[in-house]
Formats: sequence, C-alpha cells, structure tokens
Amino acid sequence: MHDLRFALRTIVGRPWFSAAIVVTLALGIGINTTVFTLVNPVLFKPLPFPNGDRLVTVAGTRAADGDRNFNISYLDLQDLRAQTSSFEGLEGAAIEDVVLSETAVPPERFRVGRISSGFFRLVRTNAVLGRTFNAADTLPNAPGVVLLSDDVWRNRYRGAADVVGRPVRINDTAATIVGVMPPGFNFPNREQLWLALSPNENELTKRDARNLLVIAVPKLGITAEQAGSDLSAAAARLAATYPTTNENVGTRVLTFNDRFNGGEIRIVFLLMLAAVGFVLLITCANVANMMLSRAVSRRREMAVRAALGASRWRLIRQMLVESVLLSLAGGLLGLGIATIGVDAFSTAVADTGKPSWILFTIDYTVLAYCAGVCVGAGLIFGIAPALRSSRITLNSTLKQGGRSGSGHGGRLSATLVVFQFALAVVLLAGAGLLIRSFLSSQQVNDWVPRESILTARVILPSERYADTQARLRLFEDLQARLTTIPAVTHASLVSNVPGQGGNMQRLELEGATVDTPASRDSAFTVVASPGYLESIALPLVRGRDFDDRDGLEGREGAIVTAQFADRFWPGRDPVGLRFRFNQDSTPGPWLTVVGMTRELMQGQNSTAAEPVVFIPMRQADPQSMMVVVRTTGAATTLADPLRTTMQALDSQLPLADVRSLEELLARARWPYRVFGTAFALFAATALLMAGVGLYAVMAQDTQRRTREIGIRVAMGATPMRVLRTVMTRGIVQLGVGLVLGLALAWATTGTMQALLFGVSPTDPVVLATSTVALIVVGLVACGLPAWRAALLVPVRALNREER
Repeated sequence: MHDLRFALRTIVGRPWFSAAIVVTLALGIGINTTVFTLVNPVLFKPLPFPNGDRLVTVAGTRAADGDRNFNISYLDLQDLRAQTSSFEGLEGAAIEDVVLSETAVPPERFRVGRISSGFFRLVRTNAVLGRTFNAADTLPNAPGVVLLSDDVWRNRYRGAADVVGRPVRINDTAATIVGVMPPGFNFPNREQLWLALSPNENELTKRDARNLLVIAVPKLGITAEQAGSDLSAAAARLAATYPTTNENVGTRVLTFNDRFNGGEIRIVFLLMLAAVGFVLLITCANVANMMLSRAVSRRREMAVRAALGASRWRLIRQMLVESVLLSLAGGLLGLGIATIGVDAFSTAVADTGKPSWILFTIDYTVLAYCAGVCVGAGLIFGIAPALRSSRITLNSTLKQGGRSGSGHGGRLSATLVVFQFALAVVLLAGAGLLIRSFLSSQQVNDWVPRESILTARVILPSERYADTQARLRLFEDLQARLTTIPAVTHASLVSNVPGQGGNMQRLELEGATVDTPASRDSAFTVVASPGYLESIALPLVRGRDFDDRDGLEGREGAIVTAQFADRFWPGRDPVGLRFRFNQDSTPGPWLTVVGMTRELMQGQNSTAAEPVVFIPMRQADPQSMMVVVRTTGAATTLADPLRTTMQALDSQLPLADVRSLEELLARARWPYRVFGTAFALFAATALLMAGVGLYAVMAQDTQRRTREIGIRVAMGATPMRVLRTVMTRGIVQLGVGLVLGLALAWATTGTMQALLFGVSPTDPVVLATSTVALIVVGLVACGLPAWRAALLVPVRALNREER
C-alpha cells in the first residue's frame, strides 16, 4: 500500500510526463484490445447459446476430394442418429432461398433454413411468439409451417402480434406462420425464415444429395474425440452397406470456428493479432525509453532511498508498481479506443456475409485480456528502467547530484529505437501489400462503367416455370420491357457479371485429339443475351454480337475472348472455327464462333485474363439470370423502375440482390479494403511511435551533451558540423533498424500470400515505399533535436549546464 500511494503521488506530481505515457499506452493497448475483440468470436469464442461451448458441427470427408469438409445427406443423417450413442442429438439444416408471398403484400425473397424438428431444442432457443417445430411438422406430407426471424416480423409485418396463424405461400406452396424467433437469432447462417425439414423434397431421398449442415451436442462426459470415433465407426458401416454412394466417406467433428473460420480467414485474423502484438512491443519500447530518460533524473532520489535502507528489490518493486499503474490508466483509455474500433469494424463488415453467431462485443473475456495486457505491458516497459535506476553507487550518485552520461542507459535506449524501427518496417510492408492488393483489385476490368450499371438476380421457381420455353419467354419479355424504361440506355441478361466467375467447363476443339476428360482444356462459360457486350462496354474486335437466331437448333454459336483465341488458336482468326463442351462421355453440339471480344477478367480472384466463352441464352436453358441495365447517371436511380417492371411481368416473382455493379464487386473485394485499412492504421501508429521514440532519445542525448556542444561551437564548430555530429547517432540507429526490418519483412510477408491480389509478398515497390517512409520519419525525428543543437549559443549552453 505504501508503494501504491507513493506511485500515485509520483504520477500526479508529473502530470505532463504521465499523460504522455498514458496516451501512448492507450494507443497500443486500445489497438490490441480492438483486435482481440474481433479475433475472439472468430477463432476462439463458443457460439452464443446456453450450450454453445458444447455445440459442434459434423462434416463429411473423403480423401479423394482433398479431405475437404462437406455436408451430410438426409438419409445418412437418419442412419448416423440410429447408429451412434454419443450425442444428445444430431440435427440438420438445408440452406436455400425462397419467395415468401401472400395476398396484398408484395413477394420477397428470403434466405431460409429447412431444419429438423429438434434443431431449436439443441441450441436451446424458443420462439418469442408462437412455437417452434415439432416432430409432426417433419412428417411426410405434413402441412407447411414457417418461422419468422425478428427482422422479417418487424419489417414485413410491422411487428403485428397476430402474425401467428397467418397463411402465406413459400414458392407457391401453402404454409402457415407458427412463430417468431428472438431478436438477433439468424442461426445457422443468416437465415431469415425457417421451414420444417420434411422428406417430401426429392433431393432428401438421395443418399448422395449431401445438402444438410449437421449440428450436434455430445453427451455430458463424452469428449469431442470420443464422439468423433463413434461417428467414424458408423460412417464406416454406411460405406460398407452403400458402397456406390458412401465409399471412403468418413465424418469429422469440428467446432463452428474450425469449420467456417479456417483457411484464409484464420490466417488474416492471426496476422492482425501478430501485427498489433508488434504495435504493443513498439509501444512498450517507446514508453521504456521515456522511463529511462526519467530514470536518469531520479538517480539521486533512488540513492537517497537506498541510503535510508531501501533494498534493491524494494526500489525495483516501487518502479514496477508505478509502471503498472500507468499501464492500467492507459488501458482504461484504451477501452474507449477499442469500443470505437470495434464499432467501426462491425459497420464495415455488416454487409459481407458474416455469420450471425459471430458477435463483436467487449465482454468479460475481452476485459480480462485487456487487464492482462495492461499488467504485462507495465512489467515489460518498466523492468529495464527499474533495473537501471536501482543499480546505484551511493557516493558517486550523490556527488553528481543526479547528472549522468549516456552509458549503458544510452545504449539500451538506442537498442530500443532500433527494435521499434525494425518492427515498423514489417508492419509498413504488410499494410502496403494489402493496400496494393486493394488497388490492384480496383483496376480489374476498369473500363467497365460499374457506377452506371444496376444488377439484380432473377431466380425462376420450378413450379411455375417448369419447361424451357416458359423460362425463355420470361427472360426475353423482361429484356424487352427493360429497354422501354426511359433512363435505360442498355438492357441485357447474363448468368455471371465480370468478376463473379462462371461455370468452368472442359472443351474440345474441332480437329483436336482428346484422350481423356482430364486432358481437356477448360474455360469460363457465361450465358448472355444479345446486347450484353454493349451493356458492359466490352468491345468486339472480330465478328458480331448474338442475334435472335443464335442458339436455335443448328445455329449453336459462341463468342470468345481474345485470351481464349490466343490460348487455343494462336495466330488464327477464331471467327468460324468450332469447339464443343465435352465434360464426360456425352459431348455437346459443335459451337461456331461468331465473334471475339477483348480480354476480360471473369473470375472472382482473377489477376490475369483467362479464357471466357459466351453462349446465347436460348442455347443454355437457364433457371436463373442476372439483369444488367445501364444508364447515363447513377445506377441506383434504376432500382424502383426495375422492380416495377418485374412486378408488372410477374407479380409473384421478386428481384434479388438489387445493387450497382460497383457495389456488387466491392462486396467481393471487402477483405482488401477493410483489412488493408486496418493494417495501414497499425503501421501508421507504429511508425509514429517509432519516430517519437527516436526523437525522444535524440532530444535526451542532445540535452545531456549541451555542455559538450557548447564547447565545440565555442572552439569554432560550424552549425552544419554540429548538425552532422548530432545526427550521426540517430542515422546509425535508423539504418540498423531499417536493415533488420527489411530482412524480417522479407522473411515474414510470405505468410500473407493467400491474402494478396496481384502483388508478390516481396513486392519491391512496397518495400521501397516502406523504406522511404521510414527514412523520412527517421530523419525528421533526429533532425529536429540536431537542428536545435546546431543553433545553440555557447555562453547560454555553458551557463545552463552550470546551473
């Protein structure tokens, strides 16, 4: 308690010095707490349900498929339930989109989970209105029932208390609303409605139709490993019983974090945690330097306390108590920074498909982590100054009156500065790579007028559009009506817009010899209506666009990109040449190339143009197409006219995902934007702290050398000579830190390879930019104290030293 009271008096007695340390620590601790708040629910935290720590997911696996995780079929789920005894329950959910419609209310498309009857019991969640499903709801030919999410209840039904019992239609099938789920419940993956899983659906009767996400809770006392062994034994029996569909198919028990947040997601969040760890180390080094500079002035105080009988441990303890108190104060301020940072990140990823069970909240775990970081940081940055201050030679210290040369303390300060700059280089390089990835992704197909193009998905229900001609009539009528909207300059339909991939199909060139399907080349296949190329401003360089006859029997055609022609017919004009799709033993008809466009990057993560084939809509019989309409102004102005046109054509068919092409593509690029911004903030903070640290060391060193510099000037040293002499030490520290940092960056940025787009982990532009930024900050940091030293008046310098 004595140490605590003394530390508080010391901190309050030097308010500006203490405030500088607290603010510095608040930045480092606040950034660390922010990132841990983000990492915790993604990688570590159990699901937010009463038994969330026991809830697992069961995945299928097969070595022939690369040991990847896949869903379970309905029939396999039934057998796994019957043949295992390690679980309180095994339940399944099939995720899809449906159209909800009813009298006098416009239809809407929602994400739905078709779930088994015990699903809600397993997650221990009940309806706030009405009821959840029971076993009778999942019987064959049972009446249709639907549960609403809180969002749908409030937005579509205005929170009506009498919504339970209301009749609706789900994809033209009658159903009754039986309940409303609690606010925030959208489990397992952003569902807005829930339907009872019934074996009425044809796909559920096929053992190889693996479309169920299976969740489970092991019985008390049974570990996940034991439950996994029980499932594996059952899966082996199924493989022996049904070799046609289940040969070599096994099972795997995983937490939801391991199942859905692995791969690149895990890498990026671990990298964020490592990056802010670097920031914290730089913060500690910075504060340690500040404490070391103050320790020099406190040597007389320590000597007096030692003379009065204080042991060295007592002195060290006193200094560490003061350091931890400063760190705790910084942590309190850091929690405010963390709150702002978490809110900003949550807003940035709100529309990116984040699972609803990932909640970024500052809970008790985060508070405990923050407290641990505060104590740990206080001990880390406080130990070196404490050891330095407690090593005292009484006679010399008391005679000097507290003055001291640089000595070991100066060398330690210089080492800490080098350490800060080395870590800052690594952070700058990582941030630069992510920023360059974002800029590279922005340049993909930059000739497309994305801001002026509005897109929307049309998904035709099979119940009302069962045959090819009905589907084609709908799409052709829709395109014709879209052209009549006054503001529309171009209107077309396509299966996949640029940057959204397509159906990758193997193909066979006419006249080429193909031995096996695996040896055939592949290309992106995109279904397009006439006029699509003009809609996205993709110019034809050979031939013509599709017309109304392309796709009819005997007139099967295709348009290829320049990359396709260069890959498969180098040096030849592709117009008039033929190929066909040949996925298996039943090849398709020969397609005649009628046109060739410029190169196009069609894939979602494409960094270079790949072969793309456009085929006529009439030739493909699509169930779903994207509307592409273009205007001269902002694309969003077309949203309402587009919906009105669709409703006039089919009042029971809503549009899905209505957004500009720019917004659509930005959703796919959000990791580069969000994480690039985050790493840039980390790097900027680290660079600022490193610069401040170098400035503080140089200013302290210059102050200690005031008398020496005054004598040099008195003996004829020019200001430039003094400037060069003083800056030498700082430049050496800067240079050593730069070399070490570049070596460390070269060795570590390879871990970011999976996150980068169109840039190498050792990109010379990024490393050069990081070097220049570091040099500029370093030169400013050591140049300011050196410039003041060069302007010293000798008489004043000597008088100040004497005083």
